Amino acid sequence: MKAKILMTLALLMTIGLAAADDAAVAWDDLDENQQRVLNNFSETWDTMDAERQARLSMGADRWARMTPEQRDAAEGRFRQWRDLEPDRRDQIRSRYQQFRDMSPDEQRRVQDNFRRFQHMSVERRQQLRDRYRNMTPEQRQRLRDRATDRPRPPKRD
Repeated sequence: MKAKILMTLALLMTIGLAAADDAAVAWDDLDENQQRVLNNFSETWDTMDAERQARLSMGADRWARMTPEQRDAAEGRFRQWRDLEPDRRDQIRSRYQQFRDMSPDEQRRVQDNFRRFQHMSVERRQQLRDRYRNMTPEQRQRLRDRATDRPRPPKRD
């Protein structure tokens, strides 16, 4: 469950960051819906960096297009994020940055592995977690190194 939430959060952040524009967004350039959603930022809008303005304006756009169910789900994810310990949020941000620093092929590989993991039975996922937790740090590193060097299997149609 946590992995799914974290992956969803990472993907949402990727979408927002990838589309963020370097040009500043003036408050008056926001449409009425964006201004309503971002009302809490109206006083400090001009002091924000351009990337944050762009991310927030795009987020307000997405919010306006969401169904009530989607909004409820997003609010739940945000509550979970907000309730995390600061060091855990820092760890997630760090891993997200590592993901962003990967090549597109490496990112796709991580996403494919995550999807495969999600489709495993609960018992199989737990077996893999237990096996990994019982490894020494050296064994974990060898496993990561081997996974990095391993050629990808051909895709099945």
